[in-house]
Amino acid sequence: MLMMKLSQRNKSGFLLALLCVFTLSASAQKNFKYQSTLPKIDSGGFYKIGLQPAFIAKSNTGLTDIRLVNGKGNFVPYITADNLPHTGNEKFIVFPEVVSKKDTGTTFIIESKEKVPVNRLWLKLKSTAVQRTINLSGSDDLHRWFAIEEDIPLQQAVLDNDGSYLQSIAFPASDYHYLKLLVNDKNKAPIKFLAAGIFTEQSVASLYFPIANTKFTKADSNKTTTLTIQLNDNYLVNRLDLTIAAPRYYKRDVAIYQIDKQGRQLVGNAELNSAKKPTLFINVKTNKLQLEIDNGDNTPLDIKDITAAQADQSITAYLDAGQTYRLLTGDANATAPVYDLKFFVDSIRNRIPEVNHAEVTASGAFGAPAPKVPQRDYTMVIWIVIAAVLLLLTLLTLKMTKEVNLKNKAD
Repeated sequence: MLMMKLSQRNKSGFLLALLCVFTLSASAQKNFKYQSTLPKIDSGGFYKIGLQPAFIAKSNTGLTDIRLVNGKGNFVPYITADNLPHTGNEKFIVFPEVVSKKDTGTTFIIESKEKVPVNRLWLKLKSTAVQRTINLSGSDDLHRWFAIEEDIPLQQAVLDNDGSYLQSIAFPASDYHYLKLLVNDKNKAPIKFLAAGIFTEQSVASLYFPIANTKFTKADSNKTTTLTIQLNDNYLVNRLDLTIAAPRYYKRDVAIYQIDKQGRQLVGNAELNSAKKPTLFINVKTNKLQLEIDNGDNTPLDIKDITAAQADQSITAYLDAGQTYRLLTGDANATAPVYDLKFFVDSIRNRIPEVNHAEVTASGAFGAPAPKVPQRDYTMVIWIVIAAVLLLLTLLTLKMTKEVNLKNKAD
């Protein structure tokens, strides 16, 4: 009789636990605050899905909250551009080595012969798959070095045909003539660099999307020009183009800062030189930037306009013909999804069709259409229900334990 009672209670507890899980799931489904629909396609297959600046602006800093769902509300696997396979048509362009040494860390300096900016390097390493971070800086004369990005993690190693390993590092697009890689491996075994270079078609940033409504103000004081750039959303900014009317010749250092609730943070150093296009490459997600130009004893630059742009961002997924799909984003706490698709990238052709999403709108609960009218937030009620369920489960457990103890004493 007692066992029957326990069985009934176990069933009740199991049902209550299911209710708790369902309630938590329903709460989590509301975390994706924004959505955008994809057009229906006529032929099933792999498609490149372009992510426009307005969509990326709603994503979190690491872009780990991007999800693709079908009409049934199920997540659809995707891979990022970094995981796409290299094809036989792509050539590996080796950058000549200038210096290689081990001091505070392994230092490797290479010469970039590219005429366009580079935003990814592939490093050929000797028999290693260790995890390290790299500080990257650039120079045009091997004397004055400017920081490009720090603590760049080496990506997952890929075994090459000759037994060496290929690892990639991503960074804000750069057109410096020399690149210095400083590996943070002090007091550790050094990494052996065999070569560094790029794959054609995948490592050169060439496509950018303008960010609308970029506004700026200018202030000149004490040999310094301060430019404050204001955006109307938290955009991913990869490029700034300045229109400089005068003087005819100039060479000025510029510090680039991000302005947020924590204050002003340095995100890069660069140089404005009349011998090159007045373009600055960065990689920051923000709605406010500040540039400080060191004029020295020269007259301030006559800057007429500043435009901002985002580098091409996309995901690749298999889409079925005639099906509806939506992109979701806007969850600050979401982690990057892990899909099996990354193990089958060889099934993806080099040239795949591209689709673009529609306008970004506010999203309802995951798996449901966007609400047409404002709805109440029942988050507090849900958590009260969860607390009540947990309390009930605790009381049932204590009662069951007490009855079992009394039964044991009676026996």
